[in-house]
Amino acid sequence: MMTSVDRRDTASSRWTDITDPQGILRALRGLRGQQAWDVVVAVDPDPGMTVWHDTAVEFTDLLRRSRVFRRVDRCALRALPPGHPSPGRLTLAVTDGNAPGWRTGALGQVLHRWAAAGTLAVVHLLPHQAWPESGVPTWPLSLRSAGPGAPNRRHGTRPRQLGLGAPEESGPYLPVPVLELAPRSLESWVGLINGARGTWTRLPLTFTAPRPEGPRPAHTGPGSAADRVAAFRRSVSPEVSGLATLLAATPLGVPVIRRVLSRLRPGARISDFTQLLTHGLIHPVTGARIAYDFAPDVRGELLAAGRTEELRRVVDVVGEALGPSAHRLWQVPELLAGRRLPLPLGPDPQTRAWAEPQIAVLHALSGPHAAQARALERMTAASGARSATRAAPAPPPSHLRKQEDLVNEPSNAPQPRTDVPPGTPPGPADRRGGGRGTPAVWGHVPPRNPNFTGREELLDALRRRLRKEKATAVLPNALHGMGGVGKTLLAVEYLYRHLGDYDLVWWISAERTAQIALSLVELAPRLGLEAGSEATWSVTAVLEALRRGEPYDNWLLVFDNADSPEAVRPYFPSGGPGNILVTSRNPQWASVAKPLEVNVFRREESVDLLRRRGPDITDDEADRLADALGDLPLAIEQAAAWRAETGMPADEYLRLLDEKQVDLLGLAAPLDYQLPVIAAWNVSLDQLETKNPAAMQLLQLCAFCAPESISRSLFAGRPGASITAELDAVLRDPIRLGQAIREIGRYSLARFDPRANSLQMHRLVQTALISRMTEAEQQRMRHGIHLLLAAHDPNDPHDAHHWPRYGDLYAHLIVSEAVGSADPYVRQLIINEVLYLLRWGNYEAALQLARSAYESWRQDSGEDDPKTLEVSKWMGAVLYTMGRNTEAAAVNDRVLEAYRRTVGEDHEDTLDALGNVAIDRRVKGDFTAALELSESVHERYGRLLGEEDPETLRAAHNLGVSLRLAGRFARARELDAHTWHSKQQLYGQDHVLSLVTWLSLILDIRELGDYHAALTYQRELTERTTRLLGHNNPFTLSNDRHLAVALRKAGRHQEAQAMAEQSQTALVSRYGENNPGSMASTLELSIDLRHAGDLTTARDLGARIHAQYAETYGGTHPHTLSAEVDLAVTHRLLGDAEAARTVDERALADFRRVLGERHPSSLACATNLASDLYALGEYEPARELDEQTLALSTEVLGAEHPSTLACAANLPLDLRALGEHEEAERLHSATAERLNRVLGADHPAVRQAVDWEHRADCDIDPLPL
Repeated sequence: MMTSVDRRDTASSRWTDITDPQGILRALRGLRGQQAWDVVVAVDPDPGMTVWHDTAVEFTDLLRRSRVFRRVDRCALRALPPGHPSPGRLTLAVTDGNAPGWRTGALGQVLHRWAAAGTLAVVHLLPHQAWPESGVPTWPLSLRSAGPGAPNRRHGTRPRQLGLGAPEESGPYLPVPVLELAPRSLESWVGLINGARGTWTRLPLTFTAPRPEGPRPAHTGPGSAADRVAAFRRSVSPEVSGLATLLAATPLGVPVIRRVLSRLRPGARISDFTQLLTHGLIHPVTGARIAYDFAPDVRGELLAAGRTEELRRVVDVVGEALGPSAHRLWQVPELLAGRRLPLPLGPDPQTRAWAEPQIAVLHALSGPHAAQARALERMTAASGARSATRAAPAPPPSHLRKQEDLVNEPSNAPQPRTDVPPGTPPGPADRRGGGRGTPAVWGHVPPRNPNFTGREELLDALRRRLRKEKATAVLPNALHGMGGVGKTLLAVEYLYRHLGDYDLVWWISAERTAQIALSLVELAPRLGLEAGSEATWSVTAVLEALRRGEPYDNWLLVFDNADSPEAVRPYFPSGGPGNILVTSRNPQWASVAKPLEVNVFRREESVDLLRRRGPDITDDEADRLADALGDLPLAIEQAAAWRAETGMPADEYLRLLDEKQVDLLGLAAPLDYQLPVIAAWNVSLDQLETKNPAAMQLLQLCAFCAPESISRSLFAGRPGASITAELDAVLRDPIRLGQAIREIGRYSLARFDPRANSLQMHRLVQTALISRMTEAEQQRMRHGIHLLLAAHDPNDPHDAHHWPRYGDLYAHLIVSEAVGSADPYVRQLIINEVLYLLRWGNYEAALQLARSAYESWRQDSGEDDPKTLEVSKWMGAVLYTMGRNTEAAAVNDRVLEAYRRTVGEDHEDTLDALGNVAIDRRVKGDFTAALELSESVHERYGRLLGEEDPETLRAAHNLGVSLRLAGRFARARELDAHTWHSKQQLYGQDHVLSLVTWLSLILDIRELGDYHAALTYQRELTERTTRLLGHNNPFTLSNDRHLAVALRKAGRHQEAQAMAEQSQTALVSRYGENNPGSMASTLELSIDLRHAGDLTTARDLGARIHAQYAETYGGTHPHTLSAEVDLAVTHRLLGDAEAARTVDERALADFRRVLGERHPSSLACATNLASDLYALGEYEPARELDEQTLALSTEVLGAEHPSTLACAANLPLDLRALGEHEEAERLHSATAERLNRVLGADHPAVRQAVDWEHRADCDIDPLPL
């Protein structure tokens, strides 16, 4: 029989997680002086809550002892509230969030009914950092009180913007505060209950629905017990992981769990144990005194990491907890002592639950105990019907769910906007003279002009040239000529006539390089490539795929309206089996491409077009009209459209045309050839202005846009202020907007493409429109388009899903000179565009826009204007990203001083700027100053906003970076663990901000010497980033690099070299050799080559990368010194110990001066210098340095850190060389044993330590700045 630990229901014997009962009482007594309250403690009835029984009882007692409440009741959290809602009743639902009903939505429905009936809050028994893995989703928000004790349905929240996976703001959801069982959290709740109507309280909230909305996204979890345990260990602290290993050796009854934790892990809490439940390692069972059981095979996986001595101690503690009466059930202590043989326990499920932990322990201890395990297994009929007594295992916890549908995936952005919808290629009517079919890829090609006339010779010449190019290297063919001659229409007509000649046709608006890059990125997925989150790689990958002809070897790229050949040619594939066609007004293309000049119409072509649109015109009238219009195709088309629409006789039209040209001559006229077409347009514009003023004003808005397509959706956004009364009415009414666009099209003043839902206007129409407007009208319409652009701002440039829209807006804000606007929303759009260009990877465009905005706003609003400072801050970020560190530091220093001057030391903007200056200090190599600044920023953010605010968490992450660079690995690990858990709660575990901090935590673990754990975690993170972000995402590439280091540290040298080569190739090809990540990967590859024995290549590569570091950061920067030390090892192994000594002595002196003698890099350098001395036969100096370094390393890093052990492994060689054989043997044996225990017998460092021949070398891998 199981002997129970005394569980009499008294406060002294209870096992609870309440650590500050007096603080809780003080918090609750904040309700005194208010109305009399009744409170109900509604406890989650799930069997998994068994372990929380005492905590729920103790909390109920505290509520009674507070003497605040008129009545305190405890009940189960049932489907309906007990009794009827009445004023003055509060409900506290107590749960650990692990019940299946939280994930299916059933318990959320229960909560909704309670919340609708009265005042409800959830008391979450887990610490807040563990909430993301439980079934209660929370978001940090502010709740507006509806008055003291108001029901939840009457409370309000601020606009939520909670992100993907959150409930819709307009849905039938009720907010419910979620509290920790801690004084501070309860104080916030008391503040809400006490609060006057309209007061705000910041609390974590969950949102309940009136009915289940289906289970949260399912995931079957890791496929094996090994995978499940690995995922668990990656997600929890080492302390919780170790606790799980202990409990795997026990029968999981609550008294036993309590005894084991109190004896072997006295600092552990109930919430630590329940993380096993949260992560699906255990589940509750019913019908037995054992409350929980492990999932199949999980015990064995956990116990594989257990130590023999600790497992034996667990076995003894369990025996103590059960008492002598349970000796037949708990046989393992006597089995281990050899005092008995296994006795059968029987096949029933209850006794099977006793047998499983004993069998697992015996297997884990192995040796003679394996036979005992097998015997006990046979005796207990392993195939017994164990499942009959179990509650169904909980659905896989949220921690194990795939969340691809909840994560922003930069690899999916931006997707191509096909002008021809999928499944709707150009139809037969569009294939006049066409070939064998339609292209597999057809993108952005403008609609065909149904009135296209003539140009047969040019079309035939273009066809011959492009076909001839198939057999040669790709050279661009350029259609060039003055504006209005129809270069674009000629190219479009050619494409539609020769659809069947190509597998891929891609049209690129080429006036601005940012638009070219965006278009090529959009092409990437159509080539089977990942559309990466940065332009640089995606563009390169697309051009390379086109060059190789993969997957299409018959392609045509059209660069429309290309200006400078120097700017556009870098975006051409360097050869390949395709064609490039350029249209341009710039005659320079004639010298760098095969030019085909497009001129005005021949007279018969002009007459033909005029007669096609108006058959009533005579040849003489058409001839005179063509002569007056200079045979300019654009003017001819405009005149033909006007006559077709109005039926005006040719002579009357000629008279109007003559009047308009005379009017134009009195203005600052455009070029002579433009006069006829502008005059022709002015005739139409006069008519439109009279007939439909709103349509005319819409055109005037478009006159300030780029000649690229203007999305109709731009006019659907409400501008922040009135433009004109007529225009305001059109923009509010989609029907009137459609009528205005149709009216514009009837006069051929712009083309509307219904497939792309966009409007396109020729630049000469824009010139005509602007020339008609007064200065005041120009200012009003320019401001109007600025307001529309700002209204269309997604206001989230970090989200890759919004990048296509920012790409569309970019050209228009540049052409409209939006940087000149003083409107705050327009200026915010400019800043967001800078951020978009930075995140997307178009650094030059980002810098150009930021500088332009900075200069304009500085002159208009002053250096200290908030928007001026904000754009300056991001200009510094762009410069830093481009590697222009000196310029970035100057900008950041200036911004910091301005913020200090204007808003003070503790303002958020000042702290943000101070954080940027800390980064500059890290780049300069002043890690001490960077740490001081990071400490200050984090402390002040915490004081200003609270520890869990996103800005504080960002500062905490940056502080972790500074701590790590300063060698404070243990403190960095503690901080990063907290930051990671908090970010998971705030953003979700798969959000990139959470993943970035997880990487920091892994680096801490690695630098603390736990190489095998670091490798396990790094593999998981790399796999996750690859799955979520794509192979070529910059963060994925960074993780590939760190995985190579983790493999090497764990002794997997061949795998490390292969991964390092892959990582270095990818980083260098994407970012160039001088990028920080590329440089670090090159240094790390040189170390891997040295470990592989390729010393000459390692030396050459190491020398080159050391020179790069010196040039980039300076000769005494810690990263430069690290490269120098790594190179010195290679020199020594090549036999040049004197050169190694010279390098290491200089590096050690610099390390000690820059970082101090206790910094881990200084200690590693000292270890290597001692090996140089040993190689030169200077055994006594080597010994002295090794002893000094060993003492320091033991104190700084710990006795079992691999760097400490490396030094300890070298010291016996010094001693033996000096004749102290006995001490050498003793120290050698002790060190070899410790190395074996820490790194494992198969680690190369362990094998070297045993052979008495090789000294251990310390590699220094540069940590991210």
